[in-house]
Amino acid sequence: MKYVLLVYGPMAENEAERAAGMAEMADWYGRLGPALVDPGSPFTGAVKTVSQNGVKDGAIGSQATGFNIVEAASLSAATEIAKGCPLLKAGRQIVVYEAFSAM
Repeated sequence: MKYVLLVYGPMAENEAERAAGMAEMADWYGRLGPALVDPGSPFTGAVKTVSQNGVKDGAIGSQATGFNIVEAASLSAATEIAKGCPLLKAGRQIVVYEAFSAM
């Protein structure tokens, strides 16, 4: 099964912090091997919420700051993968969603 790891929390405050974080993420991606389906990317601050009532600026609740997609045997296994993410050391949180193939 595929799992989406949605990252929440503060973005890097400066270029040195950003570069160090990217290096840690690259190392983590390497350790994940074939379990990493899509390394995803960080989000910018630009976000809109779309509903049948229209479009609003901003997110619903907390704003996600990035995502990754992994392959795992279960939600528990995907959660274990998420627990190894170096972004957690920077005060971020990860929400793990199970995805299914709609086609």
